[in-house]
Amino acid sequence: MSQQVRVSRCIQFVGDANEEANIKGNLSTNKMCVVDWFNQTALDTTNDYTVTVGGTNDSIALTAAGKHGVTLLSGDTDNEVCFMGTALIFDISQNPEIETKVNISDVSQSSFYFGFSDANTETTPASTIDYADETLAAAATDAAGFVSDADKSSSLFYAAYIKTGGSVAGASTGVTPTDTSWHVLRVKLDSSGNCTWYIDGKAVYYKAAAVTDVPLCAIFNAGTRDDGGGDPIYVKYLKAWQDV
Repeated sequence: MSQQVRVSRCIQFVGDANEEANIKGNLSTNKMCVVDWFNQTALDTTNDYTVTVGGTNDSIALTAAGKHGVTLLSGDTDNEVCFMGTALIFDISQNPEIETKVNISDVSQSSFYFGFSDANTETTPASTIDYADETLAAAATDAAGFVSDADKSSSLFYAAYIKTGGSVAGASTGVTPTDTSWHVLRVKLDSSGNCTWYIDGKAVYYKAAAVTDVPLCAIFNAGTRDDGGGDPIYVKYLKAWQDV
């Protein structure tokens, strides 16, 4: 008899099982599974993340004040961008996936990118990928992720990608963030470099061979548009999965 249990939705513990230890034996996964809840006393910018805050009044720090997460503040100069990226620890041969939960507090004055990139920082005002002046552009050579940019006539979430320094491309996901909305964003790559974008658990776009086989990081970009006053972008966590 097979000992494998397949679950198509979720496992939910109820009753006593929700109040007591509910797993017996040694829980062990055959994939890397990492969650950073940003619940430390300080963000480790030496060992965990490369943080670039080169503009005026830029900051990236733990949200704290009773809330876990990170607040990205892009500063008060038009088109400034700040960055927070992991090490280059992902590779398409290992089928990596990353996820975050984000709120853009002023969609009309902000740019945002979350996804994979071949570089964990760029030189402001260039972004990993953005829609500066309504033109899709990339500073990265290989990247795939989500873009929302007030410079675009519509601040929808776009699925954007660039491969080997070629033409950058993007497609609307049909989902428009608002100043009060939170969205769960996931970017999934397979061993062929095919990419699937998910918003709030639903696949919203697919692109075959979106990136090539190079070391990648997970990266957040936060930028100021329309001479905004440095409006914060909040992220609750970073989740990552990869074959081992």
